[in-house]
Amino acid sequence: MGAVDYTAAALPVAETTAAAHHATYKAFAQPGAWWSGADRLALVRETRAAPDCELCKAKAEALSPEAVRGEHTAYSAETPPAAVEAVHGIRNDSGRLSRRWFDNLMDMGLQAEAYVELAGVVASSVVVDTFARGVGLELPELPPPVPGEPTFEASNDVVDGGAWVPIAREGHANILRSLGLVPTASALFFGAFGTSYFMRPNARFAIGRRQVELVASKVSAVNECFY
Repeated sequence: MGAVDYTAAALPVAETTAAAHHATYKAFAQPGAWWSGADRLALVRETRAAPDCELCKAKAEALSPEAVRGEHTAYSAETPPAAVEAVHGIRNDSGRLSRRWFDNLMDMGLQAEAYVELAGVVASSVVVDTFARGVGLELPELPPPVPGEPTFEASNDVVDGGAWVPIAREGHANILRSLGLVPTASALFFGAFGTSYFMRPNARFAIGRRQVELVASKVSAVNECFY
């Protein structure tokens, strides 16, 4: 995979954003804390394919997603069922996920740390892929996986903050603490997200901060983001 090429984009893209997104796509192929590089790339491909899942479409039309049973249209049969369920739930119906849904993932054998990294990969891929589509480009080709095993690292500096998983002890906002159980997952997400929002003092946009917050609030409302 070469550098992410935004030169043909319908809108101008800052070099810092292009560099951050390129780094994100490369990071997908690297072994993580709880998933290998090949696993992480499979999660990205599953995230890309999830919107076409027939089961998810039926769940979206139902009063409750738990009222519809069946099997997801998985991108690969090699991806564990718990991971497929997690990816599709986060990608397609995040506004209606429940503690019961999460506990079912744990019962299926998905560890909390693996879930946190999965959520970071899914969210990061949505950020960079949506950006590419938003500026009128095809989705970038994913790089080949980098050999190596997961590190199985997790942070001990976490607390029970009332979430489904332990969150970082320190932080001004829960969104900054949410992936704290697996610091590399947090770094991945905010590396992709940071240049797309007013996350840094030197951020520069064609619209003002109030306009950015208005757009973000509208998108959050449409996506039924409880946060």
